[in-house]
Amino acid sequence: MQPLRKPDRSHPQEKRHTGRRLLGSEKTKKACPASPTRFIKRGLVVGRRRFQAFPQARLGFVTLAIVALLWPAEPSLAAGVKKHSRPVGPRPHPEGRPFPESSLPRATAILLYDPVDNRVLFERNADLPLPPASTTKLMTALIVYEKTGLAGWVRIRPEDTRVEPSHIPLVPGETVSVRDLVWALLIGSENDAALALARYTSGSVAAFVQEMNRKARELGCTHTHFVNPNGLPASGQWTTARDLLRIFEAVLRVPELRTICATPAFHLITASGEHWIKNHNKLLGKYPGMGPAKTGWTRSSLHTFAACCRRDGSELHLVLLASPNKWQDARWLFDHGFAKLGTPPAHPSSGTNSTGSL
Repeated sequence: MQPLRKPDRSHPQEKRHTGRRLLGSEKTKKACPASPTRFIKRGLVVGRRRFQAFPQARLGFVTLAIVALLWPAEPSLAAGVKKHSRPVGPRPHPEGRPFPESSLPRATAILLYDPVDNRVLFERNADLPLPPASTTKLMTALIVYEKTGLAGWVRIRPEDTRVEPSHIPLVPGETVSVRDLVWALLIGSENDAALALARYTSGSVAAFVQEMNRKARELGCTHTHFVNPNGLPASGQWTTARDLLRIFEAVLRVPELRTICATPAFHLITASGEHWIKNHNKLLGKYPGMGPAKTGWTRSSLHTFAACCRRDGSELHLVLLASPNKWQDARWLFDHGFAKLGTPPAHPSSGTNSTGSL
């Protein structure tokens, strides 16, 4: 019995397991005398001899051949039908041009509106009730403006501060102007400002919420119901894209509220210190023509957005509810809307923070 040996890479038969060679070349055949081709030829010869020696084998071979010919092919392949149950490739563009699947608007509810010609350019589930998140603060600001004209001073109470972020934060006992609180409400989406304004305006948060629902009915919002003034998750609080558009346009008709919603940052001094409150609208100053807007987000509502954009004399109003990414959705929809209006695309550098063109 010979001892086991390690592979000898110099041996011809060991070489055929290493390196890169062109199959069937003369060099390969000489280096590999026991090549697979040789074994295949030997098998064919042996098989032919056995086939001639045993008639039963010939009968079995013929039977298998007949069965193979009569056996139906796979139905889907025989019929030339693809295995995919859904069409493959990009979904069709509304105007017939294909666009990447990843660029589609993903929001559950969408309404893109042209106020100049009074027509809807894009709509999806516009009457589906969904949580509004912080876009609720549009109605809060509207009620406060109508009741106070943004004049007056609010003494902060402890119950105004018992709220989760975002908040200024306010300090119980300090006094802050109504105007400053509304600016903080719409720019920084501060929840403590919403509670303080609601209590100051109507005497209690509950009474203020009743005012919100009354105003919603007055504006024709048939599928909207408010439970709190800040939009934090609450059972029974919902709106629709169509109703939220009505509320947003009512805010746009108030010049100061429109200006606030398009301001990139706001400086506020309170008892807790000096604050630079930044607008949550990341498209402001980056997307051409972006103007007044209000953002919202909670884990349950996802992204919500109400925005106005103006370009070359055309103006579009957009509402998104339950969007996984409001920035991508808004860009795609505004691009789609302005293209449909025949407005030439603007260079990103032309976007401004100024409200002068709005």
